[in-house]
Amino acid sequence: MKSISFRIILSAFCLLIVTFCHSKKEGSVEGSVVPPAAGVHVTASQSGKTVLTVDANEQDGKYAIPLAPGTYDISVTAPSSPFPMNFTGVSVSAGKTATLPPVEIAQRSGAASISGTVSPNPAGTTVTLLAEGKERAKVAAATDGKYEFTELPEGNYTVSASSPGYADDQAEVRIAGEHSSAQNLKLLYVTPIDGIDWTKGVIRAKGRGRYPANIMNRTAMYELAKRAALSDAERNLLRIVEQIKVDPNHELKSSMPGDTFTTTVRGFLKGFKIVDEHEIEGGVEVELELPLNGSGGLTRFLPD
Repeated sequence: MKSISFRIILSAFCLLIVTFCHSKKEGSVEGSVVPPAAGVHVTASQSGKTVLTVDANEQDGKYAIPLAPGTYDISVTAPSSPFPMNFTGVSVSAGKTATLPPVEIAQRSGAASISGTVSPNPAGTTVTLLAEGKERAKVAAATDGKYEFTELPEGNYTVSASSPGYADDQAEVRIAGEHSSAQNLKLLYVTPIDGIDWTKGVIRAKGRGRYPANIMNRTAMYELAKRAALSDAERNLLRIVEQIKVDPNHELKSSMPGDTFTTTVRGFLKGFKIVDEHEIEGGVEVELELPLNGSGGLTRFLPD
């Protein structure tokens, strides 16, 4: 009898050890939704296949998904929200918790949409929708680069495209009433180029102009030297833009037919901002800046 009891206790102990070891191998993904609501589902998937779905707590909006180590796509859906909130490439490690930023549930209150195409469309391209400075939704671009956010209320939005190895592009979109809007986005391939800060999304170039020898008026000398410095800086900006690539194998210039590149860049360069201006020995030096994306950015000038 004692032998049977011992075997039962030993089996239970072994089962407990196995369960404990198994749980230690798992990690988890945690987060929350605002405001808390009933029927909010959080789904973890791999390669398009659902691994596990849990419900967010109705009282505090929190959720936790136990998962084996690996990389997952997490989707948050709510009955009142016009679109899911997606997090791609979430890494889960054994015994560790990956915490996602809070998801603000947008209310279903509109019939408009924002759609467009991302080009080029490398693997892993996603488009994010922001409203009032907050991330509202994220979708993966389709195989043809198209994206769409539907059932949107009137308001001001920002759409932003991103892909590994490429500089983000973003654009402001205004929706009035139930009128839908189209906004294409352009990605530029990140490669080291003197004068480009890919992180800040700006192009900068300096130019110098010398004082003319045959003019004695100080003000006139300065203005003529500054004009020459601006022309020099614009030429340097053009040289920088000519090095930008749309993908690892193609420069922006070669991807645009005929005189399109020259016309496009000429219009773009007119929007420069002087960020520095000072005298140097024998002349004037200026530094110009232009945005890569957003309003007035290079990507807004590129043809579809």
